[in-house]
Amino acid sequence: MRHKLLAVSIAFATSLPAQITIGEDDMPAVNDTLRYRSTVATGVDVDFTGAGVTWDMSALLPQLEGADTTVSVSSTPFLYQFYFNNPFLYPQNRADYGVKGVDFNVQAFSLSDVYDYFRADDVGFFNVGFGANVNGLPTSVRRSPIDRIYPFPLEFGDTDVSTSAFNVSVPTVLYFGQDQVRTTEVDGWGTLILPADTFEVLRVKSTLQRTDTIFVEQLGFGFRLPEPETIEYKWLAAGMGKPVLEVTAIAGVAATAEFYYDPEDVITAVQASTIAGMRVYPNPANAEIFVRLDDHATGTLVLRDIAGRALLEQPLRSAALQRLDVSALAQGTYVIEHRAGDRVGRTTVIID
Repeated sequence: MRHKLLAVSIAFATSLPAQITIGEDDMPAVNDTLRYRSTVATGVDVDFTGAGVTWDMSALLPQLEGADTTVSVSSTPFLYQFYFNNPFLYPQNRADYGVKGVDFNVQAFSLSDVYDYFRADDVGFFNVGFGANVNGLPTSVRRSPIDRIYPFPLEFGDTDVSTSAFNVSVPTVLYFGQDQVRTTEVDGWGTLILPADTFEVLRVKSTLQRTDTIFVEQLGFGFRLPEPETIEYKWLAAGMGKPVLEVTAIAGVAATAEFYYDPEDVITAVQASTIAGMRVYPNPANAEIFVRLDDHATGTLVLRDIAGRALLEQPLRSAALQRLDVSALAQGTYVIEHRAGDRVGRTTVIID
């Protein structure tokens, strides 16, 4: 995947932005390691989108580091493979690879050592089911119908609706099932600026409506429970496998953001060196911030919110100590930039 990444990045540096198309070759392959950083999504404007726009997310804070590693289906636990490695009996649930999933617990029902299974082909990208220890018993659980995450080819303006379902039964204990409706819209394209990287992207909005069904055999009763609406906002770039930015909103609140972050691996359109020697105090602050720079520093100070929007901007005065009035700003985390030509320095500050 590395050679694709370099080719795409060099093209960005030498050509004008253009709408891209996402297809089968842009999805993960076996043995890919998809690294990302995660952070809180407070302040990210998920409603800003459209044709030919620029999303400036350069102020996102690269915090917790994680990685998804794709593995061959045959390398996952043997008893998980019943549906996903059986193209003759269950062709719809055939998988290309598995990814370690998230454990799940509800009532007397637990899923552990979970693997989610995926397939990409010329018509779409699918989640076909999962394998897990269900209350300690290795089990293969297929989605029927399967979950179509994206239809292919994927282009600006495309819409899609996919229904999927799965169910698991633990004899003499309970039954658990889930129905899902995924409504997908490609509602934007343009340039995405991340803290260390720049990509040409499609923006995909997927709204997930799920309903759980639980029947407790020991008590002889069951119920259906709608889950809060989940919306996935994904920015997809050619050849990257995983979305280069994904923001998840639950019940209307943007909660988490995952984004690609590898400053040593990607050639971006802007080659900026770092400015050192910037100190900010007090931190946290509530009325004013003082920024101490080198004695002969030049350029501009910019204060941005977590979504990357510039809220304050002022040229440097002929003094080592600069003052910013933040009394009108809401509580939260902000980024202060010192820009001088093609160089930039950044630090974070909390306003309480």
